[in-house]
Amino acid sequence: MSLPLPAPTTAVVPPALAAAVDLLAERGWHGLRLDAVAARAGVPVLQLQAEWPSLSHLVAAAVAGLPVVVDRGDTGSTAGDLAAALEHWGRPLGRGELAVAAVAEAAGGDGVLRAGVEAAVGDAVEELVCAVGARARARGEALSGARQQWVTAVLGGVVWERITGRGRPVPEARRAELVASVLAA
Repeated sequence: MSLPLPAPTTAVVPPALAAAVDLLAERGWHGLRLDAVAARAGVPVLQLQAEWPSLSHLVAAAVAGLPVVVDRGDTGSTAGDLAAALEHWGRPLGRGELAVAAVAEAAGGDGVLRAGVEAAVGDAVEELVCAVGARARARGEALSGARQQWVTAVLGGVVWERITGRGRPVPEARRAELVASVLAA
């Protein structure tokens, strides 16, 4: 059974950020307006304008912490740890992933949006690979620094492709092939 992606932390997400994520997932970047975020969040537009200098800043803050890939914990092997982290790819994009995808489409010319997307993708991949690498070393499995960088680079590219490709489900056999290929000696 496919598990939903957990929230990145147990911290409470401010209503405006949650509203922005919901609206991005529903309408995309081009359908997003500050007054709609304010209405969904139940706060005045002026409050949003006081906290974020632009809609781009609010959206970047909203997507930066969204998990596009998360560590599922120790499965007993490096390959198992990576496979577990990619398990949700058997489904279409979830709400948070759709929001990141919507922003990724618009981020090209907007450095603020791009920074939010880079954090959502890059930070999530880096955290996952660091956790998997630490467990591999603790188990005595060979995962050199260079191999860990390789896994990070390949996984980052594949995550980016999934996000920008609108998240078509990836069959289990293809996910297993990806894990085997990045770990092959």
